[in-house]
Amino acid sequence: MIDELKSIAIFSTVVEQGSFRGAARALNLSPSVISYHITLLETKLDTALLYRSTRKLSLTEQGQQLFKMSTNMLKTVEQGLSDISAQQDTLSGKVTVSLPTVLIRSHYTRVLAEFCQQHPRLEVNFHFSDVYENLIEKGIDIAIRLGDLPNSELKSKKLGNIKRKLTCSPLFLKNNTLPKTPKDLENMPWIRLASLPNKRTITHSELGKQDIHFGYQVTANSVEGMTQLCMEGLGIATPADFLVEQALRENKLIELLPEWQVTPIPAYAIWPNNVTKKSATMAMVAHLAKAIT
Repeated sequence: MIDELKSIAIFSTVVEQGSFRGAARALNLSPSVISYHITLLETKLDTALLYRSTRKLSLTEQGQQLFKMSTNMLKTVEQGLSDISAQQDTLSGKVTVSLPTVLIRSHYTRVLAEFCQQHPRLEVNFHFSDVYENLIEKGIDIAIRLGDLPNSELKSKKLGNIKRKLTCSPLFLKNNTLPKTPKDLENMPWIRLASLPNKRTITHSELGKQDIHFGYQVTANSVEGMTQLCMEGLGIATPADFLVEQALRENKLIELLPEWQVTPIPAYAIWPNNVTKKSATMAMVAHLAKAIT
């Protein structure tokens, strides 16, 4: 089929140019190649398409039918290519974006909403999930991933860091002593996030880093779920700071050891490695990088 399409395009050029040599010059091919493709078509269709003379070409009835069809075909292809090219200036089409649920109420979602407002002809499908699915298999154009990235053939760009708070609820402290040192944290119940090990690293501006290995009774499979369980008094947690700002102001949560900072989690944009520079995907990556980095 591919050879036939090429031959049809060459046939159309021969008719437009009025000769094999003219078509050869227009297509930067040799006259013998032009002749080969015309013969290939005639053999395939089992009919003559052109009457050849030393000075002139004329079309058979079948040649006229093919020329009309090929002209319509080439116009359709050219229009399609033109439409795709025009999308580089006015973004249109569809883009699927995958984000972890913890970012639903974050600056990342607000920045992506701004991008959608700037490009009203672009259809954007937001997929919020804590399951990190395969981009290629699921047809995802761009994903935001938190934490260190595994080795892969995907392209990536670091966007920033998600800061975390070491918190518990006032209800929790009714049954547990307020910790005074990082070591005290290891002897207290935590709420474990299913996607992370039962270890956190905290940093002090003068004392450096310290790893906390903690025990737990309760495990949650989402950061928002972990945060809510923390507010219910089930244990210590390290939610993203933007999730607990209001709860801390309203004293529904308490920040523990505020002089120690929980190691932030890096955030990356990732996308397939064959994405072109002028695509909607790359425009979205650039917008995220400019607004967040």
